[in-house]
Parts: sequence; structure tokens; C-alpha cells
Amino acid sequence: MSRKSLLFLLLLLLFTQCTSTRKLLQAGEIAKADLTQPLAFDYYNKLLFVDVEVNGQPRRFIIDSGAPNVVDRRLKEELQLQPVKKDKVTDSQNNHSELEFVTIESLAFAGVEARNSTAIVADLSLFHCLGIDGLLGANVMRHFDWEVDYQQQQARLYPKDGQQRWDTLYEIAMPFTVKTQGTPDLEVRAPGWWKAGGVTLDLGSTGGISIHRSDKLQLPRDSSATFAFGQDSKGIYGANTDTTFYILMDSLLIGGQLFQPALVAASNTSNKIGNSFWEQYKLLISWRDNRLYLSPREVIAPQLPSDLLALGFEDGAVLVLATYENLGRLNDQLEFGDVVIQVNGVDTEGISVEDYCALREQEWETLELKVRKKEGEALVGITLRKGEVEW
Repeated sequence: MSRKSLLFLLLLLLFTQCTSTRKLLQAGEIAKADLTQPLAFDYYNKLLFVDVEVNGQPRRFIIDSGAPNVVDRRLKEELQLQPVKKDKVTDSQNNHSELEFVTIESLAFAGVEARNSTAIVADLSLFHCLGIDGLLGANVMRHFDWEVDYQQQQARLYPKDGQQRWDTLYEIAMPFTVKTQGTPDLEVRAPGWWKAGGVTLDLGSTGGISIHRSDKLQLPRDSSATFAFGQDSKGIYGANTDTTFYILMDSLLIGGQLFQPALVAASNTSNKIGNSFWEQYKLLISWRDNRLYLSPREVIAPQLPSDLLALGFEDGAVLVLATYENLGRLNDQLEFGDVVIQVNGVDTEGISVEDYCALREQEWETLELKVRKKEGEALVGITLRKGEVEW
């Protein structure tokens, strides 16, 4: 099954700049820092899964430089974490609501223990099949310089008062600014087309280079672009329905460094660069220098998406969550919101989320789908090859 999906974007941005919230996000200290051991992670579904201990209890988190710490509601109740504040929080889809902030007495991982750091409480069950209890966020990450090696599936942490000359070890260096919560932001520029600061270095995003589409953004409609309609990403309050345009650029400047060519996705989401882009590099995020250092690994020339269809689990059903432009040439009857009632002979009506996740894990070369139209009872059949469907 495809693992290119953009359906798991865990970015959180603070919608408020009040003094008390800033102090909360900057609270906490490092009580222990044995940096001799690497931090192993599982790079799966284009996310970095890591084992941590929360108040001495083992849990599964995702490393997320685009967010502060986050804990699932169930974990908050289980550990009886006490709220210290409520405030407005904006997710990656630019939706916002009021959420609780709690203090984590102890957050430990790979020889490091952070004391009294702040976390936001959210319902992470929205992200089906991830099985996570929280996010290890930038408000703790920023206490160190982080070297992230996707190929080795490990990170190494270095003290910020160290004397390492990262510019002598890495081929590319680019400056970033830092949000209150510690999130690094880069400047991205497409000469003659688009420019923005505040583009988040987001290890909690499965996507590549994503920008917010506006009326001022002139989108090409030629062989260098394509589009999809439906849910292209999900934040902590759910997903937006929108058209996402994919543009293959001749060149792009990120932090003043030239990348060519580059694939950009434009939709109703925040500006970010996720793991689909960073996985091509070994990277060093230096909160000491406020710089990102890169060494190329397996840099693959970007191409427009080959996907035709995106599936997902919503409200107890397997749904068509997005359709791509190229699908119309194969089957123009399918559309966003249609219900998938059978996958390779397996009935999916009334399927549980556990069975859906197990079905998704099976490695089939083709997917034979039987789909019921969202309006009426008409049935549509379609067979897709591996790489043409994401879920």
C-alpha cells in the first residue's frame, strides 16, 4: 500500500501570543542529559515514532518539530494530569479551538529527562491506525541540537553549549527563525511566483513542501501541474475539504539555498515542509545556531503525483477521501464521499477501525474496490495498482 498519504499532519500552532501562554511553552528544564546513546525511532508512514516515558509510564509518541508537546485525552485522564490553562490553538488546517494545557512532571527518552514541560491536550484518536499517545514537541526539542538520520532511523542530541562546527560537517546551511514554542521557521521563495517566511520545518508532517493557497497565487494549468479534490490532510480538529494543486517548479529557494526541481502542494493549509522532503537528507537542527544543516542522501527528482484515489476511515466507514485529476481518464464516476463497501473481496461495510487498520497493512499489488455512490445505491467497480491509491 502507498505510504505517501498526506492525511496525517500533526502541526499545531499557537493562535495566541499572550504572555502567560508564552511562559508556559518556555517552562521546564532538563534534569538529566546522558547524550551518549542515540534516540532510536521507527520511520513509518513518513512519521518518526519514538518510545518515551511520561511520569515513568512507557508510551508511544511522534517526534514533531512543528508542535509543542501534545498528550492524548486518554493519557491525560489516566495519569491525572492537571490543567493549568486553556487557550486557543490552531491546527495545520487553520482551524482553531480552545484546548487545555497541562504540565508533564517527567518526560524521558534515550537518556534525557525533561521536567515540568508543558503539553496541549488533544484527541489523537482522530489519526486512525497511528496508535500514539502524544507528540514530542519543539518546546522540549529546542533544549538540544538534533541530528536526524532517516536511513539509520535514529537521532542524536548534542548540547547547545557545545563547540561543534556543523558548517564543516554538512554541505548545506540555512537560517531559521523560532516561534515561541520553539518551532523552526524557514523562508521559501519561488522566484517570480511566490515568497513566504514562516514556513515550518515540520517533522510531524508526512508531506513535502506545502503552501497556503490564496487568490493572489497564480496557479499554472499546464503539464507542470495537477490537482486533487477532497481531504488532503488532517489536523487535530479534523480535515478540510478543498482542492489541492501540485506544481512542479523548475527551482525553489529554501533558506536562501537553491533546490531544483521542486514539487509544491498548494491548498487551504499552513506553510510547512515535512518528511517527504527531509527524508532525502541527513539533517541537523541547531537551536544553538538557529540554522538547519543538510547533507544529501538519496535525492530523487520530484514528479507530479501518480495517485488516482485516496481512501480513509471516517465515521465507521471506508470512504473515498480524495480523487486526483488523472482518475477521470480511468473512471469518472467516483467522487469524494463515496463509500467503499468491498476491498479485494473483503466486505468493509460496518468495519471496525481495528479491522480497517489491519486491512490497510496488507501488501497487495492491486486493489479491487467496490464502491457505492454517496447519492443513490449505484455500485462502481475499479481496480487500482500499488502506487495509484493512498490510505
